[in-house]
Amino acid sequence: MVIYAEYLFVENALTGGLIIFLTGKVAGISCGKPLLIIGSTLSGLYSFILFWDSLHPVAAFLSKLCFSVILILVVFRPLKMRKLARITMIFYLVSFAMGGITIGAMYFLGIGGLTRNSSLYLGISGYLYILFGCILTYLLFSLLSDFIKSRLIQERTFADVEIFIADKAVTMKGMVDTGNFLKDPLTGNPVIIISAVAAKKILPVEIVDEVIKGTDVRVITQKLVSSIYAARIRVIPFHSIGKERGCLIGIRPDKIHIKSHNKKSEDFIVASKGTILAIYKGKFSGGQSDNDCSILLHPSLLEGGIADV
Repeated sequence: MVIYAEYLFVENALTGGLIIFLTGKVAGISCGKPLLIIGSTLSGLYSFILFWDSLHPVAAFLSKLCFSVILILVVFRPLKMRKLARITMIFYLVSFAMGGITIGAMYFLGIGGLTRNSSLYLGISGYLYILFGCILTYLLFSLLSDFIKSRLIQERTFADVEIFIADKAVTMKGMVDTGNFLKDPLTGNPVIIISAVAAKKILPVEIVDEVIKGTDVRVITQKLVSSIYAARIRVIPFHSIGKERGCLIGIRPDKIHIKSHNKKSEDFIVASKGTILAIYKGKFSGGQSDNDCSILLHPSLLEGGIADV
């Protein structure tokens, strides 16, 4: 069988990139496009192990394991061994699923290939079957990922939310609102809704009072323009039952930490940079305790994945 190096590289780069993407999706960890491209390139380069002289099975296994760990460290940068182990497990789960589907299609359709050093080369004719295996694996794991996220959101109903803005920091009770789909129209970042009473603890009281009074959004925005919050202002349009449309005043904080009440560890989630706090003039009722919750969280901030369980 003739092996074309460029096809071997492209085949494994694309397949490796998809495995990395699905691993991140199931694990609940997003990686930027540059890191995804780096990971895909490394996967393509590693495929040339096929040209090495035959390796001992143990050496072949260790080389694959070491490469996988290095790949995960480069792309996902887990800070703890426990998380590294879980992401590695998911990585192999996705890899085995994709490989099993592809090899199954080869078996039933009589497609031949070359194996060496625990690697498989299908040749040019096998690309359609690799593509079929990739598409089917993507669909199956996308469904699995969505199921896991929905279950985790149900388990992580309440959270402690620590907000940092300017030189202030305050911790409040929050609740995941599965009906909150608000996003910043300019950046697409998620919006957290904060009650007016709670907003006074960290935002200018006079501005919050204007929101409570129902002052026109343009007037409030004009007042904020001359304050230290000028660069943080956002106007968030919304639709709700009983009110066809409206706008909320939003402020971009420096940082937000979210600690789920249901998580066993002491880790917290750092909300994505650019997450917006939108002021709501009413109050929320989360049924937790005396003052109930002060914040309605966007579901995407607590989706997580297997690696966060």
